[in-house]
Amino acid sequence: MEEIPAIFWMVIVGVLVVFVCYVLYQLAMLLKESRDSIKGVNKAVEDINNIVSEVNRIIDTVKTPVLQITGALHGISAVASVISGIVEGFKSGEEDKND
Repeated sequence: MEEIPAIFWMVIVGVLVVFVCYVLYQLAMLLKESRDSIKGVNKAVEDINNIVSEVNRIIDTVKTPVLQITGALHGISAVASVISGIVEGFKSGEEDKND
């Protein structure tokens, strides 16, 4: 058997090197695109955070008067129930006098 020529090995190694370089190039392009995508996602998340904080601020602004109105209504209902109890007491007292 004859020896395999050196040019054959150089071609094989050259093809392998070209293949590895191509794979590394594709990985680099993928990383570059994903980095750009991550920047876009980060911007979207930042925008959403700004919107959520604005909504929270609006809710806090509306919540304070609503809580004040609710507290006032509870006070009014307590006063109304006391007055109702007094009126019922007077009615029952009058019914007892009539019997």
